[in-house]
Formats: sequence, structure tokens, C-alpha cells
Amino acid sequence: MKVNPPLIVSLIGLKHSHVNMAGKPGFNGLTPSEWTVLSRSVFNSRDVSSPREDFHKEHGATFSVALAERAVKIYSAVDDIVFDPFLGTGTTVVAARQNNRNSIGIELYDRFAEIAEGRVKQKTLGEQKDTKILRGNCLDKIKEIADLTVQLTFTSPPYADFIHRSVKDRERRAKGSMPSLIATENKSSVNAYGDSEIDFGNKEYPLFLESVTELMKEIYRITKPGGYNVWVVKDHRDTKNLQPYIDVHSDMAKCGEEAGFFYHDLIIWDQNDQRRLVLLGYPSVFYTNQNHSYLVVLRKPTEKQQKQLDKRREKDEVE
Repeated sequence: MKVNPPLIVSLIGLKHSHVNMAGKPGFNGLTPSEWTVLSRSVFNSRDVSSPREDFHKEHGATFSVALAERAVKIYSAVDDIVFDPFLGTGTTVVAARQNNRNSIGIELYDRFAEIAEGRVKQKTLGEQKDTKILRGNCLDKIKEIADLTVQLTFTSPPYADFIHRSVKDRERRAKGSMPSLIATENKSSVNAYGDSEIDFGNKEYPLFLESVTELMKEIYRITKPGGYNVWVVKDHRDTKNLQPYIDVHSDMAKCGEEAGFFYHDLIIWDQNDQRRLVLLGYPSVFYTNQNHSYLVVLRKPTEKQQKQLDKRREKDEVE
């Protein structure tokens, strides 16, 4: 059986490859060795987990500070601006602040915005950095952000009306003889955020995608050339409506491309260590457990790339 070499040995071996391990830091401040370690395409849940607090249960769909910190370290530099249009309880701005980045977050619901503001006040590291939390509709509030100022957007959107379907499914299971194993074994919570009509989480999927595209275009406007736009999403099933698999992560990438971003990278957030396997579809239909999420990494073209794209379009128009 082949055994992979320890990470430290792998990095030592890289000294003799084309990678200059003693080179100057990258745009994000990472050394070549740090850059290499963080370049894995699969994030293990053990490496990006953080303790859950009481407010996480109320929101239900929070990602860890450790996950946000990793994205912040990879895709931005000290003093850059990090943005989250679906701020929730504030994890993105906390991660940015703790790593000496400025940040802007938008949150629709006051109760979550208050939690985010309280968390920011409790963090002393990076206390001199500018953190702005705007309350309201992200499609409106984002217009207050100046063009070409944001280096990284890191967010996780409300999953259209999928949350409402999940809540109803769990209520149905709770009334039956077999409670939801997702809730009992994985200790997972699912909560609708609120009943606002402008909440992306209350829209049917086609309308949700339209709103995401509109938001992507605004994010493109505020993003610096070469800046990044990373969305944490999970694919979905809706077997009752004859949709065995809804490829949410690919749809997010398409929305980003429509706005002008490159589909730059895809990272898998492996959550198997945090989720027990659940019996699905037995005994008639076999389904896999979706114990992972995706980080859809979009990037705005650099000024040089944009010039190349413009020339290509001009050439296509002539032909």
C-alpha cells in the first residue's frame, strides 16, 4: 500500500522543485511554504472548525471563523477590505478583523446584525481596523460601497426556499415514528431566517438565481481588478418535486460568470468528520450523503486580462 509522505517531507522536497521556498511573500503576505500548504483542493473539517456558540443555533447556517480566516488569509492582504452581503451573525467581519483586514457586512435582520455588532466589539485583535455593518437589503445597501474597493467577498447565501422545505420535512418526520436522523445524529439545526419578501431565502429557486446574478453584478462593480469572490454553498435534493440533485454550486458559478467574473477555482469543504452517515432512500433508491460543501471561487479579471478580453470581443465582432 502506498503511503503519502508527511507534509513536512513534502515541503522539504519542494525546495528542489520549481517552487522557490525562500522567495518573497505573495500578494496576500503568505510565504511560499504557507502558500503551498493552503493550496489543497479539499479542506478537512478538523482544520477549519471552531467552537459553536449559542447564537449559532439561532441562525443555523453559520460557517466557522476558522473557515473564514483561511479564505481571508488566502485571498486578501493586511489592510484590504473584505465584504459579506449576507453577514448573519458576523463571522466574516470577525475573521477579517482578527487578521488585520478592514471589512463591510450587510445584514437584513436586526437580531443577527446586533449579534454581529456585539461580536466585533468583543474582539480586541485588529481593533484599529475599520468594520462597517450595514442593515437592510443587500441589493440596496451594496450601492453605498464605492467602485473598485473590495479585495475579497466571502459569503454563504440563504438557499432560496430550500430551508423552508427542510423545516417542513423535519416537522413531518418528528410527527412520525422515525425522527430526522440528520437532526438527531448530526445535531444539525435548520431555521428560516425570517419572513421578509426581500430575503433571498424566501424566494423560489429561479427567482433566487435572478437575485444572485443581480447581486453578483454589484459585487463585480465594487471588486478590485484581480479581486476574489468566494461563495460557500451546498448542493440540494428535492425528490418530492422530481429534482434528485440540484447543482447549486455550479449555478452560483454561472451567476458569477454572467456578472463578468472568471470561474477561478473550486474547493471542497469535507464535513464527514462532523456528520454521521444517514440511511437515505433505503431500500429502493440509493443516494449518497452530502456531507460536504463547496467554496466557489470567482475572480475578477486583472486590468491586463480585461484588455485581452476586450480585444477578443472586438475581434469576434469584426468577424
